[in-house]
Amino acid sequence: MVRILMVAAALVAALGRTAAASEPDPQSAAKKAGDPSGVYLCEGTNPDGHRYRGIVQIAAIDDTFLVRWTLSDDIEVTGVGILRNDMLAVSYFGGTPAVVVYKVDAEKLVGEWTMGGADGKTFAETLTRMPEGSLTAPKRQERPRRPRQAEPVAGTISI
Repeated sequence: MVRILMVAAALVAALGRTAAASEPDPQSAAKKAGDPSGVYLCEGTNPDGHRYRGIVQIAAIDDTFLVRWTLSDDIEVTGVGILRNDMLAVSYFGGTPAVVVYKVDAEKLVGEWTMGGADGKTFAETLTRMPEGSLTAPKRQERPRRPRQAEPVAGTISI
């Protein structure tokens, strides 16, 4: 779980820079009412009936959205979507072509998804908005510094 949060935090930082760089003015798609941009807790059901969880990052890029799922089994999937009339449709490729359509609400996106080979079945997925700042970038760990050749190292003999 910690690894997922670390990966998600890195994605949030990277996607945030991408979204910010692509917004030329404050009236862009990311500022419009009903905009689904943000970080979400994802819960859904796989075709085999097993439940899954993960983190989803949605970033506005002009009139489209970049959507990245990071699931608890270390699977990462990226898709592209459009928002029309409070419905976010996202196409993605997770080993096979797939699509998800969400009904956008202030705090939740409730969706149905399907993929190639699903025999015409759809599956449920709900994204619940996480409070802003709930994911923070992990602190950078300093790597041990290698001693320079002229520096004596504790426990060694210099000749």
